[in-house]
Amino acid sequence: MKLSNITPKQNEILLYLYKFRFLHTKQLQTLFNHKDPQRIKAWLRNLKENGYVTMDYSRKTFGENTKPAVYSLATKARHILKENDKCDLTVLNKIYKEKKRTKKFINRCLAVADIYLFFLSQQKENEELYFFTESNLARYDYFPNPLPTAYIAVKTTHQTRRYFLDLFEEYTPPFVVRNRVKTYLNYASSGSWEANANNEPLPSVLFICPTVPLKKHIAYYAKSLFAKNFEEKIGLFLTTKDTIKYKAENIIWEKVTISNKE
Repeated sequence: MKLSNITPKQNEILLYLYKFRFLHTKQLQTLFNHKDPQRIKAWLRNLKENGYVTMDYSRKTFGENTKPAVYSLATKARHILKENDKCDLTVLNKIYKEKKRTKKFINRCLAVADIYLFFLSQQKENEELYFFTESNLARYDYFPNPLPTAYIAVKTTHQTRRYFLDLFEEYTPPFVVRNRVKTYLNYASSGSWEANANNEPLPSVLFICPTVPLKKHIAYYAKSLFAKNFEEKIGLFLTTKDTIKYKAENIIWEKVTISNKE
């Protein structure tokens, strides 16, 4: 649907903000592949002046002054986006609370956007990338509960690779990550995916851990569960936030298998 009083590119900005909740100017510049940030800033300034987006940008300290401005949807955008069949009303209702979100919540949203940009950077010429955030998945009742951070599909002419992705932060206790492994194992046993996805294979599971020690801990824990059940019910792949951020390793994802060495 074409939104009133804004350009198609500004329409895209609103849909990106619906998808990720919060984005900063550098991320938007990358998403639109623009070398000149002034064009993005002009679009955003116009959206802000017309009440479609809000901006968080502080110049109180030098450190804050060097950070890019962070944008989110404003209430006026809700009244327009609710007419778009790609947007869910329960998600749009959250716009009223965006101004009260904590720094922790905002930083997580920005991190999810960075993960999307990472997958875009890894996309090959013959691939189509589909990246669905929790906002995009609000209408799907057969996905794991709680919802994954993202559902990803990489499509080629011959096949489609599917993934559930979970991002864990530095403040996440290890038991939460262990329980998440159990959630996916139970989900695999339920048959819910196969029953609702035309018998497509269960997506692999991607965990992004905040530290190497937690990654090793979860690898050992999951391997023990696999061994106890004599099978790998899920394809579980692990990495760390720094590996994603800096792409410092040739092999980004480590698969957990029963045959992994201690």
